[in-house]
Amino acid sequence: MSNFNPYAAPTPEVQQHYQPSGYALEAPLAGRGSRFLAALVDGVISLAIMLPLQINFGVLANFPNIKPLPAGETAGWGVAGFVLWCTLHSYFLATRGQTIGKRIVGIQIVDAATGRQAPFAKLLFARYLPTAVVANIPFVGGLIVLIDALMIFRDDRRCLHDQIAGTRVVEYRAPDAPGTSS
Repeated sequence: MSNFNPYAAPTPEVQQHYQPSGYALEAPLAGRGSRFLAALVDGVISLAIMLPLQINFGVLANFPNIKPLPAGETAGWGVAGFVLWCTLHSYFLATRGQTIGKRIVGIQIVDAATGRQAPFAKLLFARYLPTAVVANIPFVGGLIVLIDALMIFRDDRRCLHDQIAGTRVVEYRAPDAPGTSS
């Protein structure tokens, strides 16, 4: 006799989540320490260029009693900093999904859904530009950037900027490395 009951409530069918194949889907997530080190390297490079410029233009005159800049000048320096950052990192972001620091440390940014290298425009306009804009908002900008960075302590190690752009950071594996598939 059959156990089928036509009057029973329907039961849900469990389906496995589909994940398309990509060479970086199997790559381990980048460690928090390596992500921090990469960001530190990128920051030091930018600072080494921006600090002399700001000294030359008098932004840091009367240090340590620096006067706050007018909003227009602050925005101008923010734009200049982002343009500098783009100039420094665009080539590696476009060709490998890496900044200079990520390249040195051996990690890369990939699309969270496919595991493939994220498109350059997505990295630039969804991952980095929103953070750069928010960082320049007085008072709350610093707090939001701090919250963004602290989100790395979640299990998936994705910061707010990763969530916005749909990316994740993994250990770099060249597309033609043994054990990978394109």
